Order: sequence, then structure tokens, then C-alpha cells
Amino acid sequence: MRKFTATCVAFVAILLLSCPAFAGAQTSLTIRPNLVGIGTSFNGAQLAINGQVPEGTSAVIRLLGEPQNRHFKQKGKALGVLWMNLNSIEITNVPDVFLVGTDGTPGINWEHSDLGFLSVKGETDDLIFDEFIKLMEQDGFYEIEDGVVAYQDAENGMRPFAASLSIPSAMHQGVYEVEVLAVRDGKIVGRASQELHTKLTGVPAMLSKFAFDHSLVYGIAAVIIAILAGLIMSMLFKERGGVH
Repeated sequence: MRKFTATCVAFVAILLLSCPAFAGAQTSLTIRPNLVGIGTSFNGAQLAINGQVPEGTSAVIRLLGEPQNRHFKQKGKALGVLWMNLNSIEITNVPDVFLVGTDGTPGINWEHSDLGFLSVKGETDDLIFDEFIKLMEQDGFYEIEDGVVAYQDAENGMRPFAASLSIPSAMHQGVYEVEVLAVRDGKIVGRASQELHTKLTGVPAMLSKFAFDHSLVYGIAAVIIAILAGLIMSMLFKERGGVH
């Protein structure tokens, strides 16, 4: 019996060593840069992502912001005549940023995929969620980029990849999760993630600090600037009207 057990253990050990997919290699990724400065001239950036997924799987890149509850006003016709706000709508626990990068495999609707935007839908009504997605896509906070993942030849049971993901210009300061999903037949078989930090720099950082440390003065200054801007614009338009 002992001899049989030892033989089985040896056979399993040889099997594991002969299969690279089980030899300890795992899904992984690295991102560059991992710190993005948001200054006055910030107009978006490109995030370079490299890593590996198991052979026979596809790499799906996702960049996710912090989950938040979003509140909206639903407009409609009151008494069938006047357009006005009718209801308040809350969408719970949705990331403020959701970017997806794929290898461009045809036939997959990532917006309505369990790995795409649909993964954060929860119990939200279909029509309301679709309108929410359209709004976030307009601002560049939700976006799907197909064909941005390229593969290299598989080695030791792993498939190296490289990808580039566009960071929108409207990105705000915060901590984001960048993850790669190893997907086979629509199911996740591996996952790895890293943090991406964005930080205000230059004038935006100064204004943010001033607003936080001196909120009352900042509010008064903002009102005065708005009034002065309005007066200047009215004077300019008045002068133009006088010329004609």
C-alpha cells in the first residue's frame, strides 16, 4: 500500500512539473505610469499596461474608480404639457470611472456584458441604466476601447500581452484600480490588479488647497469673480451693440 501511495505521489508531481500552466505562473500586470499629475494643461494621458494571462485565455483590462451613489432628476411632462423634474433617481454603488480595454474579439457587446458596464448595474431599471451609461460616456468617464490589447507568443503556459488605455482629460484626483481579467468562454479564470493614483499639480492643486483651507474666502472670491465676469461681458456686448 505504501509503495502504491508513493507511486501516485510521484506521478502527480511529475504531472504538475510537466504542465507549465500549473507550475506556479499566475495572471499579472504592471502599469506605467502609476502616478498621473493633473495640471492646468492636462489633456488626458495614455496608460501602458503589460502582463501575462494563462494560455488559451483573453486579457480584459478594466480601470475602475471608487463606487458612489449617483443622484439624478427625471424629467417629464406634467399634465402632458410642461416639461419639469418629476422624480429623483438614485443609482447605487457605481464607479465614477469605468474604462475597458479589449483585444477586439468580435461578437461581444461589452456594454451589456457581465464583465463590462452591466457588472455594476445591480437592480437599476434597464432604461435608467442605459441613460446613465450614455451620460457617463459623453463625459468620457465610461468608455470601451476595442483592439488595444496585443499578445506575444505563449511561453511556459502563459500568454504575455501589452495594452494601452486612454485616460480622459476630465479625470479627477483619486485612487483607481487597474485590473486584468483572464477570460475563457466568458468566465474569469484569473485576475490581477494594481493601483493608479492621480494627483492635482500646479495651479489646480493650489486652488484646491485654498478652497479646502479657506472655504469661506474661496466662496466669496468665486462670487465676486462671477459678478465681475458678468459685468465685463455685458459691457462688451453693449459696446458691440452700440457700434451697429
